Amino acid sequence: MNNDLIKTNMLLHAALLFLLYSILLFPFSGYASEVEFPIKDPYKATIFGTPPDLIYRFNNPTGTTEETIVIDDRETPDIFWYNEKFFYTTAMQDEKAPLVYVIAGTGAEHDSSKMKFLTQLFYEAGFHVVALSSPTHMNFLVSISKYAAPGYVPHDVEDLYRVMKWIKSNLEEDYQIESYNVTGYSLGAMHSAFLAKMDEERRDFQFRRVLMINPPRSLYTSALRFDSWLGPENLGNKTPRQVIDELIKAFSEIYIHSEVTDLDDDFLYALSQHSNFSNMDLRAIIAAAFRLTSANMIFCSDVCLKAGYIVPANKELSTGDNLLPYTRVAAAISFSDYIDEYLLPYLQFIKPGTTKGDLVKRCNLDTIQDYLKDSDNIFVIGNSDDIILNENDLDFLQKTFGKRAIFFKRGGHCGNLMFKPFALKAQELLKQ
Repeated sequence: MNNDLIKTNMLLHAALLFLLYSILLFPFSGYASEVEFPIKDPYKATIFGTPPDLIYRFNNPTGTTEETIVIDDRETPDIFWYNEKFFYTTAMQDEKAPLVYVIAGTGAEHDSSKMKFLTQLFYEAGFHVVALSSPTHMNFLVSISKYAAPGYVPHDVEDLYRVMKWIKSNLEEDYQIESYNVTGYSLGAMHSAFLAKMDEERRDFQFRRVLMINPPRSLYTSALRFDSWLGPENLGNKTPRQVIDELIKAFSEIYIHSEVTDLDDDFLYALSQHSNFSNMDLRAIIAAAFRLTSANMIFCSDVCLKAGYIVPANKELSTGDNLLPYTRVAAAISFSDYIDEYLLPYLQFIKPGTTKGDLVKRCNLDTIQDYLKDSDNIFVIGNSDDIILNENDLDFLQKTFGKRAIFFKRGGHCGNLMFKPFALKAQELLKQ
């Protein structure tokens, strides 16, 4: 495979994943912040995040430790040899303290930019912190997932719960832990809610506090919204591939001609000022980033399960194989197609009689609404202009959580997560 082509695809993957990490409600008595987030457009807020000069800074940031778990009898495909170990981050206090698990959003790793920020944020608030990758991330899927077909919340949560128990057992040998808590952003927020419900029955953690940061109401409907932004009604005559190519061009020009070379907040700011980027369809950019992460997840699952959906079931991929044809196929698969053609048949194989309605329902907060309404230890923090929620979703969250929900006027989807007023409120809600 041509080296330039490899570099271009790696660059695209890194760029769009970083965009996703920067991305992929009404107040109970007025909006939560006296200082408004400066970006009024929720799509721009979602993509570009908090301006660098408004990011909350830590006085004494701690060093973190990357930990691993290895399942001895687990078979790892040769092409994913570097994901044999499950990686997670810990930041532990010197003295007895409560512990909080932090769960990443769609496609995000335990040490992505948002996860590093949240790890420091809650460590500063006095917590032991364990940061976990999303079950939709390759490392989680390859190294430790029992099901290896992400996107079905009950299975993803069962995987998370099992991993959290292993970590709990290890940490209790060396640290004093006074209570357990759980939080997460975006999809990780939904996982937190279902983890709390699971623990209500199993009682392994007895969570003192649960904090949901920018949760979706329904994984399925939020994903379909992204799908629609890459459809003809939004793109017109453009194809999703053309949108991705435009992103490559804009990113490449900035990368080559500017002094900004790291995928950080300064890079995002430079990207937002670039004419070739700022004139693009913001919704399509967000959807393209989600599609890239979804494609990575689908390809990985297909290889691990030898399902034959993208890669022939009898094909053993090696590190020398050209993966571009497979990634192009995966990038053309919408989340809706993944549900219909891959995930649902897989669930039906495991449990005959499972319907699409069953799948969709079990990935929706409505399923546990009564539990959420009655649980005074579960809180929500988000934004009234969150792009993954519509008015009905916002109304649902307001009615379900009441005074336990705090919503800021602006910020899009996780765009203001590092904004000082938002960050301090998140600390406060978890510490109470």
